[in-house]
Amino acid sequence: MEKMHWVPRAIIQASAVALLAVGLACGRKDPIPTTPPLAPTEPHQILQHLKYLAVRKDLKHIVVIAPTSPEIVFPSAWWFHKQATDLKIELTPEDLQALGIEKLKDRLPELPRSEMPDYGISDARLAFNAGMYRLVKAIPEQAWAEMAVMEIKPNPSDPRVKDVLLGLHGKPILKVSCVKKSETNYGVSLIQYQIRPSSLKVK
Repeated sequence: MEKMHWVPRAIIQASAVALLAVGLACGRKDPIPTTPPLAPTEPHQILQHLKYLAVRKDLKHIVVIAPTSPEIVFPSAWWFHKQATDLKIELTPEDLQALGIEKLKDRLPELPRSEMPDYGISDARLAFNAGMYRLVKAIPEQAWAEMAVMEIKPNPSDPRVKDVLLGLHGKPILKVSCVKKSETNYGVSLIQYQIRPSSLKVK
């Protein structure tokens, strides 16, 4: 019978600490979810939803994090598509069809910022959803895999909103404003690029 060796408690504790440190280090880079994340109850959870949307391209998932109130939807839909147009981020014909906004494709560069006779809340919601996807699709999968939450702070102009700064290797990439959709769940109210996505370099 093989003789057992006694291992000092200090060595066991040191090994446990080392394993914990490795686990934490690995945990800093969240993998891309393969199944739809549950509705976010904290602002930082928005990151997993954007990763899932951008990489898995599950367009039906957008409604989980998209507000529906007109005061958010109309101006943000306008801003999403204006920003995307300025950054030269395009939707493919397949994207337009899947997102249900083919009839709006010629208006996307300059959407109305409020309700119009030929542009109601149902159109604005579709445009909002498409604009969110249009912005996040520009970031490659490897960058999303390594994206991390850098900072969360209250929005200075709206106490209901939390601004979540997302970055890559310590460099700010996106500022995502999150607002309560309900008593418990958050949604995306605004997205603002901090760099041009075309300049994004993945190590």
